[in-house]
Amino acid sequence: MSQHEAARTPDQSGDAATTNGGATPPAAPSPRHDERPRPQYGEYAPEGWTWTPPVDERAAAADAANAESAAALAPAAPAAPSGAAAARAHPIDRMWTIALLIFGVFGALYNSLALFQLPATALESAKLSASMLGVDGPADFTPGPAVPVFIFIGIALQLALWVGALLWSRARMRASRLAWWVPLLAGVAAFIVVVVVGMLVFTSDPTFLPLSPAQP
Repeated sequence: MSQHEAARTPDQSGDAATTNGGATPPAAPSPRHDERPRPQYGEYAPEGWTWTPPVDERAAAADAANAESAAALAPAAPAAPSGAAAARAHPIDRMWTIALLIFGVFGALYNSLALFQLPATALESAKLSASMLGVDGPADFTPGPAVPVFIFIGIALQLALWVGALLWSRARMRASRLAWWVPLLAGVAAFIVVVVVGMLVFTSDPTFLPLSPAQP
């Protein structure tokens, strides 16, 4: 290279290259077009990153409190056995209990009717008992003023005993416990009530009970 060529400026060299070659240098490659939508807030997250919504502390505390209360109430209220389960547990006891309760209805009605008619039938009953014992029976019977009260109490007790036996038997059967003896106990108590009320009615007339041996 001669000193004259070296003294050329770069612009002159470029002009010479253009004049001599007649070709333009290749343009720089344009950046690759991004087909992804432009984010509205910040840049795209790196791969593997996930977004977790913020936790509402008040809602979380309320849910935790509800779960604790439900867990505390669950063991405190055990489910009572149903009637079908109780029937499967003691089928014979259930059958006998129901039969005795039905029999007790008729027994309570019969005892109530007998107590109601006791003042009218007391004389005939006393004469029949005296003839069986071989003694003279009373000639007359005059009920005392307290007899209606005794009869009313006796009838009320008959009905109350049967209702009590029904409710008690039902509760025991639902709890899968034996209940056949409850109507029997109520029946014994009802019989005792009839005997006591009958004695009170008979003793209301002082001349009714004393019986003398029959004359030959």
